[in-house]
Amino acid sequence: MRKLSFMNNLEPLSYQLTTNSYGQVRATPLLLANILNSKLEQWFQNYKYTYLAVNQLSESEYKKSLQLEYNYSGRILDLRDFSEISSNVSTEVDLLNYHQLVKIVHEHIELAYKIYSSLEEKKEGHTVLDFEKHIQSLCKGFHKKNFPTKLMIIKKDLRLPVSLDTLAQINRVRNCLEHRAGIVSKEDCDNFEKYMSVKFRYPRISLPGGEISPTSDIKGKHLAEVNFTDEEKKFRIGNKVSFDFQDNAKLIFSLNICFKEIVDGIYNLYNVNQEETEAIIREFKNV
Repeated sequence: MRKLSFMNNLEPLSYQLTTNSYGQVRATPLLLANILNSKLEQWFQNYKYTYLAVNQLSESEYKKSLQLEYNYSGRILDLRDFSEISSNVSTEVDLLNYHQLVKIVHEHIELAYKIYSSLEEKKEGHTVLDFEKHIQSLCKGFHKKNFPTKLMIIKKDLRLPVSLDTLAQINRVRNCLEHRAGIVSKEDCDNFEKYMSVKFRYPRISLPGGEISPTSDIKGKHLAEVNFTDEEKKFRIGNKVSFDFQDNAKLIFSLNICFKEIVDGIYNLYNVNQEETEAIIREFKNV
């Protein structure tokens, strides 16, 4: 997604009163993309920090005695070894990370709905400020719907020809981590399947020696080939959900592609060339 060419209006949606008229709506879907990617960048930075912090701690370092330890002789739970502690911490960190990621996704799906509704709904009240209250009421109703329903509404309203499955799947991953400690159960699975899947679409960068990952150690100049690739990762019932650093890099690109389809869908629906003008102006007839 490209950056905006102007910085004087950083609101993706505004309701503007005009003299002797009902008012107008100004929508800039590209700003939705810019805000989203700014938050995804911060999310990935936080994820990188926790990933490195958790994975670089060795067992020998962990077992070094502190000046003060907390040991309870009357414990009623099993004493965990280093691998169990590491696994528990990884699950808790994943839950925190994916909770934040899904929150970002939810916020921007709801913003996309608000933009669409503001460009599509009939005029309400005497001024655009009355119309804004009407839109807020619609958005409250949308907020209460479950996430798969929200995606279905967005896909239908914007007439998107592509799937938004990745957005729904990462929501299921979060639910599995939160409610079942990351152990896949029947309710997490794809329809009529015994596994939960996550689909990735990302730019695969390859050198003669193989694919480049985020943690590859590459020096010097190389002739690279870039191709968009579709992948699917499956977690069977009873197995634990687990994403490595490369999986999450793929996931960020996959989410970005889904939202690019949404943003492009808004511009296409209203026949606006986003390369020529970023804003969509809806002017209402005088009262």
